[in-house]
Amino acid sequence: MDDYRKVRPPLACRALVRVASWIAPPHARSAWRAKWDSNLWSWWILFERGELTRRDSAELMRYCWGALVDAFWLRNSREYLRRAVRGPGFVLAAAGVALLAMAAVTHGFRGPRALFVPLPLEDPGSLVAVQYSGAMDEPSGVPPRLVPLWRAKSSLLSGLAGYWRPQGTPRAWVTTNFFSLLGVQPALGRTFHPGDGNVAVLSDAAWRSVFGRDPRALGRTIDVDGAPYAIIGVLPQTFWAVSRRIDIWTPLTLEPQPAPGVPFLIGAVGRLKPGASEASVRAELFEIARQANQFLPRPPQVTSFNALPTHPYSPYMWAFLFALVSGALLVAMALPPPTGHGLKYWSFLVSKTLLLVAVPLLLWVEIDGLILSAMPATLVRNLILVVLTPAFIFICAFAVWWSFADQRGRCPVCLQLLTMPVSIGSWSSVLDPATTELVCDSGHGSLSFPDAADGQPDRWTNLDTSWSELFRGKQ
Repeated sequence: MDDYRKVRPPLACRALVRVASWIAPPHARSAWRAKWDSNLWSWWILFERGELTRRDSAELMRYCWGALVDAFWLRNSREYLRRAVRGPGFVLAAAGVALLAMAAVTHGFRGPRALFVPLPLEDPGSLVAVQYSGAMDEPSGVPPRLVPLWRAKSSLLSGLAGYWRPQGTPRAWVTTNFFSLLGVQPALGRTFHPGDGNVAVLSDAAWRSVFGRDPRALGRTIDVDGAPYAIIGVLPQTFWAVSRRIDIWTPLTLEPQPAPGVPFLIGAVGRLKPGASEASVRAELFEIARQANQFLPRPPQVTSFNALPTHPYSPYMWAFLFALVSGALLVAMALPPPTGHGLKYWSFLVSKTLLLVAVPLLLWVEIDGLILSAMPATLVRNLILVVLTPAFIFICAFAVWWSFADQRGRCPVCLQLLTMPVSIGSWSSVLDPATTELVCDSGHGSLSFPDAADGQPDRWTNLDTSWSELFRGKQ
């Protein structure tokens, strides 16, 4: 035999067997490669003796290609698949595949990415509301005649705009500088210019529900209070101001005199210049009115203008934190502390928990975005959103609980699911209570946990090397 090993089999044959050995399961790789190497040498010895022809050498090459197939089927055998499903990689891979599938279907998580798109506003922190407020049921605002005066005379405001929205209507009148003051760029068409009359700007929701997002809606007319208004623009999807229910915006005329029908108090929003404070603006506006012989009982209130959109991810972050806290409470109440130690054990637990929570959370954001973009703002849509919110919070909390429950039944050494449950003890015995014992297939140890929820911790017992022979055939 030693004489024949002086002539080694062809490199291609040996390389095929070596590559195929990488496909074979790790626990069976050494025995599999030893078998195929032995067969390869047997073939080659016969060839070197002259007992095989050149045609038989081609058959040897086909035989080596068969090593790839044999290794593949060995790796995908029922026993190996059973071990793979019970292994730590299966849960992580399943959650990863679910996330990849969602990313493919949703064009790279379009819904979650939209939550972090910058707001369609310019420096909302410098916007202030100017108003007089009375009792709870009394209207608040400023006299319409003061808005042009303050805008022209103020040295602390870079701009001031007026608006009026009748209570309970989806329409608002705004001065032509309203959108430019907020720094809003239209998604389609344009906003108001000085001198605009019977023109209208639509919200994204109105454009979607009435015109089906048809860009040819620009230039068409709509009836507003019996008068035709030409559509000149559409606002961004994430924009709203004053009220989320406003769908139609039309120009508000205040100069040289307020238009007929304008109430005696309207809303006003201004933008502070750098270094200006709300208190200084309040005093300046009162002094400007006094010098213009406009009687005011007291200085107006100047406060932050908050009737604007905020980053939409805030509700989801609070819901996510609530789900994590709820899941942690479920774990603390229903499960004992984890028995494992070490970086591998805790890294797997944290990664698994985050992946399992990320799947329903991202799915929730995508479904919410789809509903908001596809359905008009009706009671049915609001009810659907109200039902979905607690449902997905519960699913996220359950994912946290399941992750810890799954970790409880895993070997703290190899992270394989424990098998061969055996009931020990008796429910009626105090000295020997009923417990269930699980064993690691690889022989690392056994886990014993009480069947009764009496607060007793799980007990992990390491098995010494004398047990390895018992489990060797299972690996």
